[in-house]
Amino acid sequence: MTTHRLAQAAYRPEQDFLPPPVSLTVTPAAPGPGEAVTLTATLKNTTGITLRGTVLYLAVGDNEESDGLGGIAPGRSVTRTWKTRLPDDAEGVVPCIAHALFDVYENGSDCTRATSSLKLPYRSLASAFDNAGISDDDATTADIDASRSSLSAQALASAGLTPGASVTYGGTTFTWPDTEPGAKDNVVSSGQTVRLSGTGSLLAFLGTSTWGDGKGPGKVVYADGTEQAFSVEFPDWYSANPAAAVVLPYRNTPSGQDKNPVSLYTFGVDLEDRELHSVVLPKVSDGLTSGVPALHIFAMTVD
Repeated sequence: MTTHRLAQAAYRPEQDFLPPPVSLTVTPAAPGPGEAVTLTATLKNTTGITLRGTVLYLAVGDNEESDGLGGIAPGRSVTRTWKTRLPDDAEGVVPCIAHALFDVYENGSDCTRATSSLKLPYRSLASAFDNAGISDDDATTADIDASRSSLSAQALASAGLTPGASVTYGGTTFTWPDTEPGAKDNVVSSGQTVRLSGTGSLLAFLGTSTWGDGKGPGKVVYADGTEQAFSVEFPDWYSANPAAAVVLPYRNTPSGQDKNPVSLYTFGVDLEDRELHSVVLPKVSDGLTSGVPALHIFAMTVD
């Protein structure tokens, strides 16, 4: 259950009143695609002035409902509940909004808003891609480390990592992202849930880390609902690490090629030999920030 508050957007200082807050509760906090969710919003008039023409809007993703509340006297609270069903193809972060419009002045318009979000499983690792880490040598249109550095598409191709290629490291076969330079091609690992079916003894990742070692906890969710915790640690990319799966001779930067080698790594997690449902990716960072370690996952497979 999550509750967020945001103050009124259109406050006029010549009037001495508190903005009317809206609170928003979303249940369940972690639904799946196609499941029902309930939004409960409460608008409280804390202004000392009657709110006129009040309308409350509730939205989950692209689904919206509005309700005319009329006049709301000072100190009064009004609560509205809306039940809706998520689309079967819903995935990732789905915004939830409670937005109230009202008048406290003649011919005026004021508003207050509360926001929250639902985090649904992604249907695949590719659908969760949120970073472009590969650029063409002639056009540095990617940014893997928040300083506009990137992997070279040409150097990767020389190592066999062309779009959609199957590559094998340590006996495990991965599929390299089937993307063009400058497109989103990896996930900055921050606790996203990704659907992953299959049965095997090993969950394997192919990726790298920027701004230091990328390490953090994740978990495997099996089809029967049981969970298995794990942790990963990927070394920093900026070296010719002898433990690397792939070493590239340079990286691309806005000022040209940096001839210092960079590395990609694999990491394996032992599994119980049961059907998988999903993987909660390691919580390493909250996105990409200069100077903060970030784990980039390009491929994931069950072997």
